[in-house]
Amino acid sequence: MVDSIKLEEVAKLDGHTDRVWGLCWSPDGEILASCGGDRNVLIWAKDANGEYTNTFKMEEKHGRTVRRISFTHCGKYLAVCSFDATVSIWSCHGPSAFESVATLEGHTNEVKAVAWNAAGNRLATCSRDKTVWIWEMDDQEEFECAAILHGHTQDVKYVTWHPQEDVLFSFSYDDTVKAWGPEDDDEDEWLCLYTLKAHTSTVWEGSFSSDGKYLASCAGDLNVHVWEAGAGGPRNQLQLVTTLSGYHQRTVYSVDWCKHEQWVATAAADDHIRLFVLDQDSSDLRFVLG
Repeated sequence: MVDSIKLEEVAKLDGHTDRVWGLCWSPDGEILASCGGDRNVLIWAKDANGEYTNTFKMEEKHGRTVRRISFTHCGKYLAVCSFDATVSIWSCHGPSAFESVATLEGHTNEVKAVAWNAAGNRLATCSRDKTVWIWEMDDQEEFECAAILHGHTQDVKYVTWHPQEDVLFSFSYDDTVKAWGPEDDDEDEWLCLYTLKAHTSTVWEGSFSSDGKYLASCAGDLNVHVWEAGAGGPRNQLQLVTTLSGYHQRTVYSVDWCKHEQWVATAAADDHIRLFVLDQDSSDLRFVLG
């Protein structure tokens, strides 16, 4: 039996002048970054009274909508991607001290998402140009494109890394999820390890459980699929183990797995956020609406 979970609004942050497209917490939970159609990134942190306030504003760096943002797992760097086809990298020295250290160019169309690997030395970017790029950062904060991954036939909407291994997952308008990794004993050659096909519409996003055992994906078909990594790890094809269906009436745009609990949150175009909790009493993998 799962206890009911109650969510309460604790703050409302005003500052953007256009649609807010993305949010990202720093790993320690002390800083929140937001981005949007006003082409800006705003940094938020609590003041002495415990109220969230805007502590830094990244402006005039991008010429079009800022789509997504991503902190490294150590919290030292923030990657920002834009519809202007570029990615900016910022070093973080505190809630009010960010410094621009690099601008990555190469994509020929809107950059839709960015994601750091667990070690923080590789950054993945994906684009409307149907490609995924992998960038490597050295100790001097210099970036080099390590691989350009072709395989999707439509926009690539999102990318995420496995939390323990350098296996990258991409989610696309072509209704598929692809897994990418370096060839055995050759870190310079990346290939598509396999393709997950179960969704029947655009796959918008995905999120791993903190232990890397499960991947949740959401799509325009109104479903959330949960995939399991077997004993061989994420380099071997994940298996579909359960589907959350019938909870949303329109496209499910976002899914996120709680880092501390076995909870999965979804957000959809029906203006609803749903929270699902793993049923610990079930012998099979089963989620119930929290």
